[in-house]
Amino acid sequence: MQTSQMKLQANSVKDLIDVIHNDSGISCKSQLKNAITFVNDVNFLKLKKYKTPLKTGDKVAFLSPASGG
Repeated sequence: MQTSQMKLQANSVKDLIDVIHNDSGISCKSQLKNAITFVNDVNFLKLKKYKTPLKTGDKVAFLSPASGG
């Protein structure tokens, strides 16, 4: 399992995805949009999804959706 940590500034989950895509040189916008996303250990689907506001100290995790059988 690969993990990575970054300290970035963004006002929302959507902004964070844009910052990662634009500033880090990582071309993974579609993978991030398809990921299971947690903000402070809460699935962002239970929050405001991409409009979920972020503040200093928030932790965002993007997890690859699992598949198999």
